[in-house]
Amino acid sequence: MPIGRDAQTHFPYCLQKTKDGMWLVLNRNYKPLGTTSKEWVDYDTHPDRLSIDGRTIAALKKKAVYEIADKEDDPGLFFFYNDSTMPTESSADWSRYSEVLQLLAGAKISA
Repeated sequence: MPIGRDAQTHFPYCLQKTKDGMWLVLNRNYKPLGTTSKEWVDYDTHPDRLSIDGRTIAALKKKAVYEIADKEDDPGLFFFYNDSTMPTESSADWSRYSEVLQLLAGAKISA
């Protein structure tokens, strides 16, 4: 079952690192969580960037289905699901994604 429109814009899809070492939670449209517009977003200056503790980042990366490592002048990102692991596809996928949500909800964050 494909992921619904609300989930596509309001559920975390990936975590994008920004040039200042902070993180931005993105939806399936690669926009900050909850964003429904198609307008360009500058991740490095977006006000929703978060400073997430390293322990949480490490735990989230273990749950990630795919990671793009940092490169010079191109911060990395990692994905919580993809087309073959959508949370709506199976109980196992939903269970793993729920663990991601629990980690995000319990993260030590400073702005």
